[in-house]
Amino acid sequence: MLFLIVNCHSANRGDEAAVHAMIDELEIAFPGSEFVLGMRGETRYPNMPSNVKMIDQLIPSDNLQYRLALLSKGRMVIGKTYSEFEKYIKMADIVLHAPGGPSIGDTYIEDEMGYLRFYNLLVNQEIPYMFYAPSMGPFNEKNREKIRKRVLEGAKKIVVRDPISKDYVSSFVPKCEVELTLDSALQHDINKNVNNEKLKTYARLDDFINTHKKCIGVTITDLKWHPVLSKTNVAKNISDTFIRFLTEIEKDGYGIVFIPQLYGTGNDKNLMGEFCFNKENYFVIDDSEGYDTYFQQYVISKLYAVIGMRYHSNIFSAKAGTPFISISYEQKMAGFMNKMNLEKYCINVKELSFEKLSEKFELLNENYGLYKNFLINEHDTMKNESHRTTEYVVNYLLGR
Repeated sequence: MLFLIVNCHSANRGDEAAVHAMIDELEIAFPGSEFVLGMRGETRYPNMPSNVKMIDQLIPSDNLQYRLALLSKGRMVIGKTYSEFEKYIKMADIVLHAPGGPSIGDTYIEDEMGYLRFYNLLVNQEIPYMFYAPSMGPFNEKNREKIRKRVLEGAKKIVVRDPISKDYVSSFVPKCEVELTLDSALQHDINKNVNNEKLKTYARLDDFINTHKKCIGVTITDLKWHPVLSKTNVAKNISDTFIRFLTEIEKDGYGIVFIPQLYGTGNDKNLMGEFCFNKENYFVIDDSEGYDTYFQQYVISKLYAVIGMRYHSNIFSAKAGTPFISISYEQKMAGFMNKMNLEKYCINVKELSFEKLSEKFELLNENYGLYKNFLINEHDTMKNESHRTTEYVVNYLLGR
């Protein structure tokens, strides 16, 4: 079996986690399979199995090249990189859209046509494809309506990971059956023994966790990269809020562990390092290959709580049974918290303030035991719900 997984965003522990778990579970279902990852970005995921090949995903951006590929149904392509990619398109048993953010929809509209054009090529070549639990929508841009509907209606299955995305897609293409599961990263448990040994060798981090009675994991993004929120004053508010909040909880004896989600040239380790005011009580996890997404998930299981702006740091916390406060900037986080009935621990980034964050942290402390037990008790339910996406792929392939 050959799986072509496309739109894999590189250098991001969250996308890495979702794709890695997806591969691990599909490999269990179809032993001996091969996986080709179409990477959007030069950086490659670390520690992938030997049966995984990562290649540049590049479709013709030039209108002439695109039309040539479209009209010839992929037989006439220009460029070595796209020629290789087209080869795997034709070889694949199924093409799967990687479980990522809302790349199809209005949020990232400036980049969206690159995604839509790719699926339009698949429709024209009659290549089967499925959406493997990303987020999607909203769909208000009228100029994109025709191609969006062609792409969504052409899929063998549409699975999304949050209820807000499901509402968007169901309303936009009512003739399609849209399935709701959970984020792909939740379906595959990590190897605790392997990662415990890795933590022991990371002596500075191990000592930091052990010498602080309680450690709080933190992920921060300034959202200066976001196509909508970058146009507001949200970056300054994020900085002011976290500086004040972290200073206060440090006084109470908490250790702060920053958990970078981006690595490579665009890493967010440097950004998080700007919030380290006292080396004795602040620690930034290294972004080297050894400290991959599975290692991060293990580290989070050792922490008291997490305050996460990055979506997957909160997914990792839910998976690890570590209580967390989420700061939501897109529907993917708000949708997850809504589905899990955890809205009271979620803050919309537009409403973020020191007072609001302090209030949520106090609520977490007051209900800590109940919150932790809830996550532990829900672990298998979340895992099984996430795995349903894999089951849809399996059912399709076995029923062809």
